[in-house]
Amino acid sequence: MFSEQELEAAVIGGLLAGGATQDAYDVLATLPDDAFSVGYFSRVYREIKKQALTSAIIDPVFIADALGGNGDFAHIMELTRKTISYANLKGYAEKVRNYAAVRKITALINKFQKEITDATTHDQAESVIQKFSSEFTLITSEKESLVPVHLNELIDGYVDVLEKRNHGEGSGMMIRTGIEALDDKIGGFNPTDLIFIGGRPGMGKTELALTMMEKMTTAGDSVLMFSMEMANMQIAERMIAGAAQLPVSKMRNCDLDDEGWGRISSAIAHLIDRDIHIIDASNLTIDQICAISERHKRKYPATKGIFIDYLGLIKKPKAERNDLAIAAISAGMKGLAKSIHTPVVALSQLSRDVDKRPLNQRRPMAADLRDSGSLEQDADYIFLTYRDAVYNPNSPAKNYAEIIIEKNRHGETGTVYQEFKNGHYLPTDQISAAEVSRMQQQAEVPKRRRYADKAF
Repeated sequence: MFSEQELEAAVIGGLLAGGATQDAYDVLATLPDDAFSVGYFSRVYREIKKQALTSAIIDPVFIADALGGNGDFAHIMELTRKTISYANLKGYAEKVRNYAAVRKITALINKFQKEITDATTHDQAESVIQKFSSEFTLITSEKESLVPVHLNELIDGYVDVLEKRNHGEGSGMMIRTGIEALDDKIGGFNPTDLIFIGGRPGMGKTELALTMMEKMTTAGDSVLMFSMEMANMQIAERMIAGAAQLPVSKMRNCDLDDEGWGRISSAIAHLIDRDIHIIDASNLTIDQICAISERHKRKYPATKGIFIDYLGLIKKPKAERNDLAIAAISAGMKGLAKSIHTPVVALSQLSRDVDKRPLNQRRPMAADLRDSGSLEQDADYIFLTYRDAVYNPNSPAKNYAEIIIEKNRHGETGTVYQEFKNGHYLPTDQISAAEVSRMQQQAEVPKRRRYADKAF
């Protein structure tokens, strides 16, 4: 049987060894700082919480450095090494909460016993008992409740984030898409963001998601994709084609010379051992997607993105109206991002009405998302993909793809340009691409007849 102090050490050690997992966030949300009887453990726990909330990581080295004492590094490393089992972290935390509740109730009884004994009248004794009852109820009700985070803790952590940014170290919190021009515009995703990528067929929305997945996993991080439209082998083919910068059609027809085969060989070497996981299934419910994602995050804590291709193929829950069903799915995806601290990127088709508009008015808007009301409300970002070449094959802008940032909860909107070659996104000069696009849009506007030319 573990002692109280050993259980507290197990919680701290489990947090340090396991990192910023979903279980860790569950513990941080329900275990108060004062639950620890050992003052040093309370200090370490506060620093763990601050780091997890502001940087989405729990790193023993950074924790030791933040505490500042010469002996802290050795103590922290010892706690990390001597972890009993971080798999049972939540169980240990529950026992620590129970021990803390017993300590508080014991102290409460000792405090009020003397006051009741010293009461000079019956009414005074009843008043003291009433106070005891209220405080006792408060302690017992706190055992299973969520613990609010004081603003001071968040401000303290955010100051650290700003200092890191000022020294060029980044926040450690933002998740980069790997598309440099897009990251320059938005700064990356927050761990709890919900992102929608919308586009008409052929506009490159799936390719944009695959590009993000490839870029996000270059440093050993993981992504999970629900491919509800394409078979997983098709996804693999497109990712290899993207890494090789070859059209998928050439690979399917084996229309390849020595250079093409060399590119494929290099692409496979580039992608092999990437932590990219694909679930090839259709008609999944949002509850199934959430459950699978939560299990994946526990197994792969370094997961940086959950991708869903696409929203319209998620099995709709029973609801009186279609928009209410979509609202439930959207809310479920936002809840998933918040619960596992991982951005959720969902692809969505746009309304066919886009193609019915005049040729020069077909750049998409957020309102073109099907059942857009709840999607616009829940989304942190809405990206819309557009390629003028789909409607205007001879357009001067035919070589460019536009990533239209239609909604950005955290900053500015605008358009990011990429070269679109062989069906894949490539970096390009933003100023030149924007100028070509602007000139094309101006050319598409019908010239107005001058007043003097009008017939009367």
